[in-house]
Amino acid sequence: MALTLKDLDLKVSLPKLPPSVPVFELSAPSLDERRPGLEQLSKHLGLGDLRAIQLDHALMMAGERGEIEYFYASGGVWARDAAAAQESPGELRRWDDIHESENGKERRFTLGPDTQSRLISQARELLQGTGLIGKEVDSETVELDQVAHLDGKGQELERGPGQATVKFSYAAEGIPVGGPGAKTLMFAEPENGNVRFTGAFHAWRTLGTGHPVKLPPAEKALAVGLLIDPELVAYRAAGHKIRITRLDLRYLALPAFMRQSHLFPAFQIEGDVSDGKKGSGFRFARFHHAAPPAAYAAASVYGPYLNVNPDGIAPVSPQRKA
Repeated sequence: MALTLKDLDLKVSLPKLPPSVPVFELSAPSLDERRPGLEQLSKHLGLGDLRAIQLDHALMMAGERGEIEYFYASGGVWARDAAAAQESPGELRRWDDIHESENGKERRFTLGPDTQSRLISQARELLQGTGLIGKEVDSETVELDQVAHLDGKGQELERGPGQATVKFSYAAEGIPVGGPGAKTLMFAEPENGNVRFTGAFHAWRTLGTGHPVKLPPAEKALAVGLLIDPELVAYRAAGHKIRITRLDLRYLALPAFMRQSHLFPAFQIEGDVSDGKKGSGFRFARFHHAAPPAAYAAASVYGPYLNVNPDGIAPVSPQRKA
């Protein structure tokens, strides 16, 4: 039996959905299109001679120092200088421009604004030279790994910053794009007062024509996926409380190793399930469709992932009306 909104403890407001959104055709850059950029990236990372290894989902080019992987399904790229990590005795890194803060529970470390701006600028310049960044970039951030060294009894010996990650996120038609197939990352290490990039991950397919697809009102849109999520339905039937702490409309980009012909709208959902007992329950995060299959059919848009929940949980009935 499906859930209703009354079965959920909503800690957020229902999003206001537009009457329709464009569902974009997607294409994957070919290996031939990517090859010049891969060569430039390999040279920048200092990977040296690489040998090609054919995998089912990707072409890997590996050498003594590291590897580059090209994903056939999306044109995505993952690369790393594996030897770089071995040059440090641990995960802590000695950055020059570190800001420290405390939120009452733990200390956190961030890079200063000037250093962040410099990292973003350098990463963008490198990525543009290799063609591994999309024009639909919507935000640029820098995050530091938070590292703690513990002794054998679990007592903290030292805490500090680790590797930095420059993150480029994407949006289409003003709607953020979520999911593992919508990000460009550059991994950075401090080196004698400068910055050294030691790896990259790029997953962003090329956007093509947009086909308008009608969206129902929010409550009906939630019935497409969230309210028939079999896991949540089962926990609610068992008397558990379901709390929703995040409910945002996004486009969803599937992982780099999966084929995806269209960029489609989905709800990004976070929450928790509890039976009311202290220490029990769990948190969850997932995507659910925002448009029913009938709406895609009316727009002549088809794909196997448009008839099931993109997280692979809740089948959606093709007979459900838009």
